[in-house]
Amino acid sequence: MSDPRRRPINAGALSMSPSEAPERWDVHAGGEDAPTVAASWGDWVRLARRILDADALSRDLEARGDAWDRGHAASGQDAVNPYR
Repeated sequence: MSDPRRRPINAGALSMSPSEAPERWDVHAGGEDAPTVAASWGDWVRLARRILDADALSRDLEARGDAWDRGHAASGQDAVNPYR
């Protein structure tokens, strides 16, 4: 039975597959003919963590902007939202 940790991972246009070196994984964007980026699994995990952190920051700023809009919309004054 093959090692389940070595199965390819697909997410939309991105796919990850095991490289020739057992400790490395290749990422393809747009299909198997597209250029490949190879890195260790830990590198991909760190990249994913940074993407999640950036997404959380973006969502936080959006939520602050929405809260600011709701709070100042009732005042009737023309004010510029500092979060937008």
